[in-house]
Amino acid sequence: MLVERIMTSPCITFNAKGTIKSVIQLMNEQNIHHVPIVDDEMQLLGIISDRDIKQALPSNLDDSTSLDLNVSITKIMQHNVITCHPLDFVEEIALDFYNASIGSIPVVKRGKVVGIVTAKDMLNTFIELTGVVTPGTTIQIQIPDIPGNMHEVTEVFHRHAIGIESILVFRDKNNIDKKIVSVRMMSMHPQAIIKALEAKGFQVYHPMENSL
Repeated sequence: MLVERIMTSPCITFNAKGTIKSVIQLMNEQNIHHVPIVDDEMQLLGIISDRDIKQALPSNLDDSTSLDLNVSITKIMQHNVITCHPLDFVEEIALDFYNASIGSIPVVKRGKVVGIVTAKDMLNTFIELTGVVTPGTTIQIQIPDIPGNMHEVTEVFHRHAIGIESILVFRDKNNIDKKIVSVRMMSMHPQAIIKALEAKGFQVYHPMENSL
């Protein structure tokens, strides 16, 4: 999936000539938490988040001099910004969110800000990819990590004429030579599929197990 598929575009930006007070007002009015800071040509100069503002503002228990809210936003914005391109893969920028523990990534094309991707966008994308937004059942199948096993799994669904909404594959933490295949099927009655998979020798984990 490409970034352009999930990004917010156009996104709300703030000119670097503006003040801290103005950007606080903008974020409150628009109910947003991250704002790319740009110049007159929409070139990215930095980014500001509500967390940055909270850290810059003095605490009620702080006796230090209050921050002048009429100074330039450049005083407190983050200058070193991780960016991405609309044609980058979402899977790749997910690593940036994970490794850098950031809440948003501006999308830049030909040097100009054209959008933004937030952690909420990433969560919504993950939920969409799992297929849980559509009626169905999710089962997890443990398979040996060898070529050809996925065909053995999907053949069962084909034979029973049951559609698959999504497939996610990840390693079994407890068995390094195994993988877990999470299948979201377009059926509320997985019993026949489970029985057929188990007949092939696969270990199947399903919601009915947790209700016993």
